[in-house]
Amino acid sequence: MPSSYESFYRYTSGRWLRDEERQLALRYQRFDVEALKRAVLDCTGAKSVLDIRKLPEGRCNKVFLVELDNSRTVIARIPTPIAGPPHLVTASEVATIHFLRNRLGLKQVPRVLAWSSRASGTAVGAEYIIMETAVGVALDNVWDDLPMEMKLSVVYEWAKFEEPVIQAFSESACYGSLYYRADLSPDDGKTHDVITNGVKDNTFVIGPSLETRLWSKDDHCHLLDVDRGSWPDVAAYLDSIIETQRAWIKRFASPPKICTPFDLPPSLQQPAAHLRLLDQLQDSNPNNIFLSQDALNRGKIEISAVIDWQHTAILPLYLQAQFPLFVSNWKPTGQDPDLEQFQKEHDYLRMAYHTLYQDGGLNNAWSSALGYGLRIRPAASVLHLLAATCWEGGYGHLKGKLMNVARDWHTAMMIAPDDPCPLEFSEEELARQSEEMRAFAEVHAYREDAQSKLGITIENWVDHDTYDRAVEANRELRNGWLATLNAAELDSGLPDHWPYRPF
Repeated sequence: MPSSYESFYRYTSGRWLRDEERQLALRYQRFDVEALKRAVLDCTGAKSVLDIRKLPEGRCNKVFLVELDNSRTVIARIPTPIAGPPHLVTASEVATIHFLRNRLGLKQVPRVLAWSSRASGTAVGAEYIIMETAVGVALDNVWDDLPMEMKLSVVYEWAKFEEPVIQAFSESACYGSLYYRADLSPDDGKTHDVITNGVKDNTFVIGPSLETRLWSKDDHCHLLDVDRGSWPDVAAYLDSIIETQRAWIKRFASPPKICTPFDLPPSLQQPAAHLRLLDQLQDSNPNNIFLSQDALNRGKIEISAVIDWQHTAILPLYLQAQFPLFVSNWKPTGQDPDLEQFQKEHDYLRMAYHTLYQDGGLNNAWSSALGYGLRIRPAASVLHLLAATCWEGGYGHLKGKLMNVARDWHTAMMIAPDDPCPLEFSEEELARQSEEMRAFAEVHAYREDAQSKLGITIENWVDHDTYDRAVEANRELRNGWLATLNAAELDSGLPDHWPYRPF
């Protein structure tokens, strides 16, 4: 293969200030570019490829725009090692796209033209998906400039798109990711039937979940021997969350020997305490939506494409129901935004979305699960989310929620007086909780402040244009920290534990 294709295999869209060598390795993927071109020609009827260009990379895929001699352009995607088990990831994404587009008639989902989920079965030498290009303008690029009336139209159009998806699995009382039945073998994991109108679907099946947390290579979770589904009921799914976190803690967690300002104090990093808390609990990501440019020019809203169905999973309703991310993640922009007006518009969009489901007849169960109007989310909807991140930061919050459950066991929880609470916390633990949460808040604030000053994401990523500035900012930040250390701390090796490189 020509050496000129090396840039196709490497990650080239940015840098990392932490563990960069490993991050690059997790995104390096060789394949036969000429064979991929032939696969494109075979499924499009074109005679030649005029150009193949790598687009900016996301977290998990190589994405190429392929220009053909018949005036068509298509997208070719190749998963990288960080994406997860390549056969399952590719097969599930294709099955999900086919189900949405062909079964549910959602033509905004781009059509798959060709694919292979097994590298050994194709001359390309890697798994791939060839699909139509998404038509339109990315919602993220225009959302802030849309007038309120058009923002409401986006919410309405999105609800119309997603409601059939919600309804499609309402009879299938099981949880996992969607596959073609023919693509899964007994070795791939447990499966459960998709039920529609009381009838078993002979084409599609629910199999192992591809939630990122279950296959993450960042924290080595992919090495664990745990239950990744599918699951027959809510209880089995929730148990799997706890068991996965418990298995990770037993295998990988250890109290920090040396603490920098980025590290939680040892009192919050004791594996035995985390395991005990999980035992008590067990006892008791707008860039993927495209709008029609023609409709925008007419002052109208039409969703023209919805992309990126990788890692999609079917989860319990009360855990999956949420407001659209383009509303939830909307932040004020500009140098001097009107925060009061922004909050009014933000609240109004949330209300409009909830009303479409509750009063518009779309799906009352979904509207109820949103928890709209509640000051805080019910404990049941957050406990297991906190359990899934217990070691990396959820411990204090999880313990606080469980303490509240224990306190309200016979009142707000509406439990019979003679039914004892299984949760037990000592007076010492109760007294220590506020101090532990204060310590967590301080570390969390320091991390956020450092990320802001360095201009990096939560995954420590920075684009090429600002990399040199980030390195210089990192050096200044570290030097400022070193100036606060005494001689013994400087000689202890503590300075070497600063997390960002280079310095």
